[in-house]
Amino acid sequence: MLAGSGADDPAMRFLLIVFISAAAFAQEFVPEKVVFPITDFKPDLQYLSPVSLKFATGFCLDPDCRFVGTNYHVAKLMGKYVRIQGAFSANRYLDSSPDDAGAEDVKMLSLFAGSLKYTPAHDLAIYEMRHPLKGRHGIGFAAEDAEELQASPDVEIYAYPLHWNPKRGLAHWQGKFIAITAQGLLAFRCGQGGLAAGASGGIVVDSRTKKIVGILSEKGDDNDGPDQVALAVPVTELSAFVTRAQPYLQAALFPKTVFVSPVAADLYPPYVWPRSNDFLPRPTNTPQVFKLRLAAQHLADSLHDFTATQTFAWGHDNRQPDAVDAFETLIADGWQQWRRPGTKKLYSRIPFPPLDDWMLPGSEWSWLPQMVGTELDLKIHQAPDAVVGGRTVRVFQYAAGAEDGVCPFAYLRNFVLFQSAKPEFYDCHGEVWTDEAGIILRISEALDLTGPAHHYWAVVTYGWLEKGGTQYLVPVTIASQLERKKTYWCRGLFTDYEMFDVKTRLLVLDGQGRLSEFGP
Repeated sequence: MLAGSGADDPAMRFLLIVFISAAAFAQEFVPEKVVFPITDFKPDLQYLSPVSLKFATGFCLDPDCRFVGTNYHVAKLMGKYVRIQGAFSANRYLDSSPDDAGAEDVKMLSLFAGSLKYTPAHDLAIYEMRHPLKGRHGIGFAAEDAEELQASPDVEIYAYPLHWNPKRGLAHWQGKFIAITAQGLLAFRCGQGGLAAGASGGIVVDSRTKKIVGILSEKGDDNDGPDQVALAVPVTELSAFVTRAQPYLQAALFPKTVFVSPVAADLYPPYVWPRSNDFLPRPTNTPQVFKLRLAAQHLADSLHDFTATQTFAWGHDNRQPDAVDAFETLIADGWQQWRRPGTKKLYSRIPFPPLDDWMLPGSEWSWLPQMVGTELDLKIHQAPDAVVGGRTVRVFQYAAGAEDGVCPFAYLRNFVLFQSAKPEFYDCHGEVWTDEAGIILRISEALDLTGPAHHYWAVVTYGWLEKGGTQYLVPVTIASQLERKKTYWCRGLFTDYEMFDVKTRLLVLDGQGRLSEFGP
């Protein structure tokens, strides 16, 4: 078994490695391979019904169909975990909520569903499946504006509506773009009859390019004729949603929208510092480096009290994940713990995945900004600015030698009754990206390990979160990899944040099941 983990004690800033001995969208568009029915059968306790039948439509979001797209209102009615085409979902991501500024009550067409409050233009959701759906694949997307849709207005609509027969078939309508509604939805005229409950989550495909331009959301009103009107969420909103919910998918689905990649290589080769006399003091920080250190220290200090959901995907080489999982993480006074959703047992380290060989990211999301901000033996050099995703990024390169004692690493040998670890320091280097205002966007770290593992590399990205009218800079993704015969990787994502201010105290269970109070 191979694993990496952050140190539990903030005073022991080292990484742990555990050793235990013993697509591209190039396929032909076949609707039945891309879009499919979603059906849920459960007892309905709310209406005291022995069974509740829920019907909807989903589509493959990515080439391998490990991510399924549908509507927000579908995912809210279906629940957090569903079974689609024999595969179980691992995580659910929602693009709207009842608390959104533009949220409104929308009446559901399905039986007993009542109404839901959400923003129609954000009526999107993503299910991350534990395994790709067999025999399915995604197709490309086209983020077309009104002028482009007017120039090529003909579309094909595919969905699985319910017509009182639970065994639904794929329905197909030919449509024509009309306009963009006041709610920001795409309106299509698509002939007479057929649109019904169960069609939500279908796809609208450009007849000429065979690319998806919208996600079918609801049936609209048409007072000018007998034809029915289909309303769809535009792909531009799907692109923005994927950027927020699954940044790792963004580069594959919408490469032109990528700004800060969570997995891309550093922009420059490692900087080679001029040789200096060991008896002379190191050069002082430039004003730009001094500003970076202040920003990094402020970022590290701001990440001491919050909760979030952390999702993980483990794999090796250039393959699909071998395992996925999700945990609630609780950080109080900088002390991080995890628990499985819906449970109370807290872990001081992420539970190991059910794999023979794997790795885990550590606490780089907090340790890296703290290192940049406070480690005076860390050499920092400002590289030339770069243009990334059409925006200017300021790039700082850092490095430290093993003799500086800045970047420790430990091989933790895990035996049946005990564990042993001996941390050692290694050469390290990386890059810090900021925007033109000095806000940190991304920090990478590379450790020059000498064996038995090699080439440890980690990347953390940061983004803005707004809660209660206040903006917070928080970690968004954390990805790491390590070479040991194969390249083992882990990709983590932070979602569902709750931030705590100085007046908030967080109650968690201690090791004996008693409530302990954390907070200032």
